[in-house]
This record gives sequence, structure tokens and C-alpha cells, in this order.
Amino acid sequence: MRLTSFVACLMIVSTCAAQAPDPDQPQGRIIGLVVNDVNEPIAFATLCTSIVRTNSARTSCGPKADRQGHFDIGVPLDTNRVFAQKPDAGYQDLNRPMEQGVEVKLTESDPVAHVTVQIGSRPAEIDLRVTDKTTGKPVDSFTVRWMRIDDRGPAMFTESTKNRVFVPPNVDVLLIVQARGYERWFYTDVALASRPVIRLSSGEQRTIDAELEPH
Repeated sequence: MRLTSFVACLMIVSTCAAQAPDPDQPQGRIIGLVVNDVNEPIAFATLCTSIVRTNSARTSCGPKADRQGHFDIGVPLDTNRVFAQKPDAGYQDLNRPMEQGVEVKLTESDPVAHVTVQIGSRPAEIDLRVTDKTTGKPVDSFTVRWMRIDDRGPAMFTESTKNRVFVPPNVDVLLIVQARGYERWFYTDVALASRPVIRLSSGEQRTIDAELEPH
């Protein structure tokens, strides 16, 4: 069973540091809209921009789209890619800055690009009912952690304290619930006990019972 290796991947964390513009560097602008695969605007998505070279990419994240998904950001003139992410809503960075998002070309004579950034497929939704396995009573304070298992890149995880969580569709997701005084709970499909992951389609909703075993 690959559960041990999956759990070890929880230590992998991807970070993007917002960088202040260099006043001595020529600046451009990227103006646009963030949408999902069915063209729904994505409010407050985080914008990331990359300067991609032949064998490397330098990425900076930080600015956010507005409530309608629109954005207008200043960037270095040599910026050539822009993408968006919103992990808490199931739209996650794929950690592939050299290919994801939209390619842009900025020059001193044409320093503004207008783009539509597709953030990804509409996420799936999981409604967790977390209870004490012994008493059957609800457990009010807990943490949900889900991690996508992607063969094309490192695993990524997101943490929540809510019953309702959004996860990326059409990929294997490891789902974990933790609470003080209880053993850690992992989602397991009875039909596929040797592969403790869940895979949901775009827009799919699933209710899952998480029964926590007291220490």
C-alpha cells in the first residue's frame, strides 16, 4: 500500500513569494479576467506571473483578482506568463510555471497585455460529516487536509477547518481528517482499500462520513 509514501508527501510545500517591483526596471501591465473551464469568473483568485527562460522560470505570486474576477497588475517588462490559483476553492497551482497559464509578450512600445486566464476545471465538492466513532456525536473542532497526487509534479496539499471542502477534479486526492484526542482518519474506498484516494469529476458533489477513533 502506498499510503505511507502519500503521507510523506505532505511535507512537500510549494511557495510563491510576492516581490515588489524594481523601480529601475521597465514595467508593463497585464489586464484581464480569471475564469474556470465553463467561463465562470473566479473572485479573489491569486495572480502569479513568471519570467520563463529556456531552462528556468522565476515566479512571483501575490496580487488578487477582484470580486468579478478582473485584475490589472504591474509586472516587469520581461514577464512572459501569467496564471492564477485559488487553493481554498479547489483551484490549485500545478507547479508548472514554464507551461501553465497564458503566454504574454510585453515590450517598451507595447507594454500592456489583455488576457483571459483560465484557472482550471470547476472543482468537486466534498461535504464531510465528522463524528466520534464511539459515541456517534459530531466532532466540532477538526482539520481537513487534502492532497492531490499528480504524476506530473509534486503533491500539493491544502488545509481547512470546514465541513465543506473543494478539491480539484479528475485527479487522485488523499483526504485526511485530524482532531485533538482522535486517531488520524484517512478516506478509504471499501472497493479499493489498497488505494486510499478519492477521485471526483468536475462539479461532482459527495457526502462522506468520517468516523474518528478516540486515542
